[in-house]
Amino acid sequence: PFDPQVFARIGVDEIRRRILGELPPRPSVRFAALAPADRTAIAQLRATTSPALAATLRGDLDWIAMRCLEKERGRRYGSAQELADDVRRHLRREPVEARPPSTAYRVERFVSRHRFACASIAAIALSLIVGTIVSVRQAVLARRAARTALAASHAEALARADAQRRQNEAEGLLTFMLGDFRTELQKIGRLQLLDTVGDKAMAYFAALDPRDLTDTALARQAKALYQIGQTRMEEARYADAATAFQASYERAAALTARHPKDPDMLFERAQGEYWIGDVAWRRGDAGTRLEWWTRYRDSTVALFNLEGPTPRAQLELSCGYHNLAIADSDGDRIPEAIAGFVAERAMLQKMILAKPQDLELHHSLADNSSWLGSLAERKGEYGNALRNFGEMAAGYTTLSTIEPANPLWRQSVARSLEFSAGINALQGHWDAALAGYENASVILLGLAAHDRKNRKWQLELLVVRLQQASLSVAVGDTEKAKSCLAGVREELETLAAAEPSSGYFRFHLATAERLEARMSMDTNRGAARKSIERAIKLGNVLILEARANDAVKAEYANACILAGRLAMADSQPALAKDHWNHALSAIPAGIGGSNYWRLLDPAAEALLLLDRTADAQPLIERLQRFGYHASDPLAASLFEAALSPVSPTSAQTKPATHE
Repeated sequence: PFDPQVFARIGVDEIRRRILGELPPRPSVRFAALAPADRTAIAQLRATTSPALAATLRGDLDWIAMRCLEKERGRRYGSAQELADDVRRHLRREPVEARPPSTAYRVERFVSRHRFACASIAAIALSLIVGTIVSVRQAVLARRAARTALAASHAEALARADAQRRQNEAEGLLTFMLGDFRTELQKIGRLQLLDTVGDKAMAYFAALDPRDLTDTALARQAKALYQIGQTRMEEARYADAATAFQASYERAAALTARHPKDPDMLFERAQGEYWIGDVAWRRGDAGTRLEWWTRYRDSTVALFNLEGPTPRAQLELSCGYHNLAIADSDGDRIPEAIAGFVAERAMLQKMILAKPQDLELHHSLADNSSWLGSLAERKGEYGNALRNFGEMAAGYTTLSTIEPANPLWRQSVARSLEFSAGINALQGHWDAALAGYENASVILLGLAAHDRKNRKWQLELLVVRLQQASLSVAVGDTEKAKSCLAGVREELETLAAAEPSSGYFRFHLATAERLEARMSMDTNRGAARKSIERAIKLGNVLILEARANDAVKAEYANACILAGRLAMADSQPALAKDHWNHALSAIPAGIGGSNYWRLLDPAAEALLLLDRTADAQPLIERLQRFGYHASDPLAASLFEAALSPVSPTSAQTKPATHE
């Protein structure tokens, strides 16, 4: 399994040392490291697709192969029969002896072999829920009567006791299914098994008035409801998630009002505040996000004051810093955002020293690196950004090695590859960027195929394809760009229609429309005009709805710039000038003090097209100091001409050459 080319260059002693002391790479790792053409060739020999083969190699077959290659004889299979038995166990979807028996792995094997049984569990839960609703309503009526009567009859007492027993049974099963069982299903990417349970549970909870519930029922339901909301968030069902989180918060707030000095009650209320803010963020509602995350931060401070520096209180407080730092980042308060993330990082590192095996803490630290990388990118510090994204990748790769079946870690590895590829693209390192996007795409293809209902994974894959298409334009590979764009717009339209409350889907749909217009502007100007009109309309709506961050505004500006180029190609200079002025109006005031390439690039391009070269030159020079390279050849040629010692041709006449 070692590289023969490497062995050909080293001596016998070094070969012996490597064989004895170095672990060979897993088959799936070797496969991923192959060139795309080699992976495709091997997959064709197997009569399967490259992502499917990669998914097949990961897991049991990796473990079986690595056990065969153990250094110590006692840790290898004792005989060919033992090896054959383990392969048979893999084919029967049973746990293999070569693999450590983690809980998530055994759940995965169980679900694979007993899909009908898992569905039956859900059916049992549903029947309990439906049967309980009637009994609980009867109990509510009985409790209300008891508040006005001096004593309840024996029959009423029996009814209350029976209804309470049914309620406890149903909610206990729900708590398990939406808690422990959901956690294990999430690790293996099978959350869709709980879709119907979650929908029925929401109907059940909606029939209850929190004022009529006991403390125990309130606490149990608050937890179950925010677990339903989390499941909906994973599926990018944001409106449904918001409903669940709001119901969870109402129950937790009722508990806190009853017991204001109880830290457990305060903790549950804080969870509702966090998730309401989070779903508002995903939907592009910055005002609501900031309101609820400020509430959450205040609750974490109160929790810390109530119970002291416990691990729970410290973690919640670090999350409070994290969330408001995100809000500062979106609000272009970069120094404040960096300070918040640095404070969070210091707390996380301290907690990891105390609990080095806590995977969630390592997850938070890797996520912290991703945010610091994004802020470095906005400051024009591309080397610093790459370093942070590298730390992000290392953290999630380690987590993925520890829990190879957990799709969250694999998705995060893909995102780190995507982020690093973006920085390489900004610096003109096209080959490295294309390779990074390709590796991210392989991971996301496997995830999307694993759960076709997961809109979040689908979107991640489509975003990478958009970036691949944009970069292919930069290197002049129009066929590759067209291949990457094929079907993307239609899939984004489906996602946007399925989740109209999300501005995120519409933002990427606008990007797809603009890229389609860019690809067809030389060959089918009519189609290009229709695409760019749709892109502008999508961006304009997001701006009017106050859902536009800097990335959305920059995308809208780029669409206006392309619309102006098309107008010039149609000999409509007045209309072109109008579009380019619209592009400038979308860029936030104070662009002169920004280092963010997303804003500087379209601002400079629009100024040049309006023949305002003197205003554009300082922006272009700043971009060049950062090592920035425009990915679109049209913008790159404009920038180059603007900085040329020879007086450039009027920028307004340039687009006419691209008919």
